Amino acid sequence: MNMRRYAAKTADGRRQYAAGLHMGGRRLVAAVASLMLILTTVFTGIGQGSGAAFAADTELRGVWVPTVLSLNYPSKATTDPEALKNDAIRILDNAKALGFNAIFFQVRPASDALYKSAFFPWSKYLTGTQGLAPAEQFDPLAFMIQAAHERGMQLHAWLNPYRITSEASDNTKLAPDHPALAHPDWTVVYDGKMYWNPGEPGVRQLIADGVREIVNNYNVDGIHIDDYFYPGQEFNDAAAFAAYGGGLSLADWRRANTETTVSDMYNIVHSSGKNMVFGVSPMGIWANIGTSPLGSNTRGGEAYTQKYADTRGWVKRGLMDYIAPQIYWNIGFEVAEYVTLVDWWSDVAAGTGVKLYIGQAAYRTGNPNRGNAWYGVSELKRQLDYNRNKPGVAGYIMYTYNSFIENSELYKLMQDLNSVPETGLPPAAAVGGAETNEGTAGNASGAGINVQGNNSGSEPANQAGQDGQSASVNFSDIGGHWAAEYISALAETGVIHGYPDGKFLPNDMIKRADFVVMLTGLFGLQTEDAPDTTFIDIAPNAYYRAAVGAAQNAGIITGIGDKMFAPDEQITRQDMMTISYRALVSAGRVEGGVSLSSLEAFADRPDIADYAAAPVAALTALGFVNGNDEGMLEPLKPATRAETAAIIYRFGQTAGR
Repeated sequence: MNMRRYAAKTADGRRQYAAGLHMGGRRLVAAVASLMLILTTVFTGIGQGSGAAFAADTELRGVWVPTVLSLNYPSKATTDPEALKNDAIRILDNAKALGFNAIFFQVRPASDALYKSAFFPWSKYLTGTQGLAPAEQFDPLAFMIQAAHERGMQLHAWLNPYRITSEASDNTKLAPDHPALAHPDWTVVYDGKMYWNPGEPGVRQLIADGVREIVNNYNVDGIHIDDYFYPGQEFNDAAAFAAYGGGLSLADWRRANTETTVSDMYNIVHSSGKNMVFGVSPMGIWANIGTSPLGSNTRGGEAYTQKYADTRGWVKRGLMDYIAPQIYWNIGFEVAEYVTLVDWWSDVAAGTGVKLYIGQAAYRTGNPNRGNAWYGVSELKRQLDYNRNKPGVAGYIMYTYNSFIENSELYKLMQDLNSVPETGLPPAAAVGGAETNEGTAGNASGAGINVQGNNSGSEPANQAGQDGQSASVNFSDIGGHWAAEYISALAETGVIHGYPDGKFLPNDMIKRADFVVMLTGLFGLQTEDAPDTTFIDIAPNAYYRAAVGAAQNAGIITGIGDKMFAPDEQITRQDMMTISYRALVSAGRVEGGVSLSSLEAFADRPDIADYAAAPVAALTALGFVNGNDEGMLEPLKPATRAETAAIIYRFGQTAGR
């Protein structure tokens, strides 16, 4: 179970339970002011992560197989199952020979299907007529999955969620049972073509149902969507905006709509219980630096302002397992330079647990002009060579399969490039420094609010830790570490413990369970008569079970929904701020209802989730939270075990221990 499926909710109100821990215990209120100051200066960790289909050091070598306009499959629209099978086998055999290990097969090019669907008609690109099924109940997706797996390759189902027609002439040729005919009020014609209106709740439900259908019925390795979100800024969605805008600006509302779609897809994939991943392949540019100080040093089209897709924010909020930006420009191209964008995306993805694959423009190779960067195949080789030496780039996806079939030089190059082992990628990019500003982190003076509570000063009970044994103060891996003093002090009192091999692993990210172990140990909340936890994802013999039960009983934690706690996940700064703010409000120490204007001072304001905006704004206005020297709040970064030890230590000092 992954906490991100709950934490990454959108502006429709379902984000309210995203924060997991709830510091409602009055015994903790006295320490909150100090914790807020500590959060501002100590946290330099990395973001949440998620499982993925490939190991961390294995390169994904993917290729897109588009079916829209029958570009790659089938070679000719037909109902003949043998012809459709032969086309599929030819593609998969060539892909295997080229060294690809993942196929991204377009199964819903335009609100239609290349599989048996209860929601969408059979694609005209498959059989020639929308709604006409292949003969003998042949199912191309089922066949492609089996054949790809037999060849040791993955098969990802590639969807286009919003496009209804790819040609204006198709607007009047929809199958009689097409959902667009049943719900014309959900559709918008833009540039002559028909699209679903992302602002309509029924549209989002239809898209979610379609994804769930594939996930439940097919053994795909993942669900994949590309860069088709809002088709442009002049999209006629005024009626839906008036009905559902909820006080947001039009642009923010549109971005919230696309984020809801992405979040729903992620949740469906990861609630299936299957070993699947979800990923997005957006435009290569999130925003130019001229639009946002967080943007790339480019001057091209932007996903954020033109497609209303906050693709950077989706990565930071962990709404996908991987992102594959389409960086379809050459090295040295001034407007949108390849290396600049790869480096920018690598920085964005670093530490989030979201893998970075690069969408490559194989189709541009072979330009006949000798002065063109894409003349021959050398540009693509330069790009892959760069990728493979860039920490954090975990693979590529080539567009398109036919490019290799139509260019023998490119075919040979791809074989050569993929002849090296799939494993052995450079490590993921590092994020920031781990050290804290010790001179100010523990200073609680001038906090801007006087928070009082029960300051009993009692010593914590000696609780079992990761190894279930007594505390060890001589951890073998903290010598010379900046946090050694804090770690040793807490270990002496039994608040923290190490691992069976005698290590503390100070630079690992803190898990939710370990945070609770430290917190309950500090305040002596674990008692023999404390009720057991009701969270269903806490193993009976887990070392943290007693701590979680005690914290739940004390009202400190409430879980993430569905009786889950997600003990092995990380917790972000904004969640800790949200939790602490709610604790202050519930204890009557601050009043709710604040202006969000103070957030505009932070350069990374777009990264603050809707559910956290008011709490962060309140704590900022009260002087608890300040940005770093670069004007960044870094709301999505959690803490290392060492940083959390420093927080817990100072927490205890402020609480009067």
